Amino acid sequence: MTFIEVKNQYEKLREKERMAIRDHLANMGFKVSMNHKAGKGLDNYTSSKRIKPYNLKNWKYICATTKDGKKNIFVSLQAFDHDLCSHNCHVLYDRIGLYAYEKYNADEVVNKMLTTNIDLPMNDAKLAELDALIDKLIS
Repeated sequence: MTFIEVKNQYEKLREKERMAIRDHLANMGFKVSMNHKAGKGLDNYTSSKRIKPYNLKNWKYICATTKDGKKNIFVSLQAFDHDLCSHNCHVLYDRIGLYAYEKYNADEVVNKMLTTNIDLPMNDAKLAELDALIDKLIS
């Protein structure tokens, strides 16, 4: 396989994981977008025309709202990490990150995201762990 083929296969597998989490949240009663474009980056991202187009489709997430519409949860398939010793910033691909909010704030999500210990691929035990963490965040 070429690098591009592997990259495309990896993106498809991450999308499958995103869809499984999205469907799980919907089955729990959360309102989630079922739009095929929701939950992933653009394939022609330009950072407001500062860079040449970049394929950001591998950036995966789910936005869910509680039944009562009062709380929102952002489930990221790549968590943000700030190393306390080096102060370096990292993106932990395939590690679930969670951010609960009433009004979305991009600066806040980077700084307040809960980095979980849940890594892809998901299974029933990891989904149960995700449920418990979400319950704690929105309670």
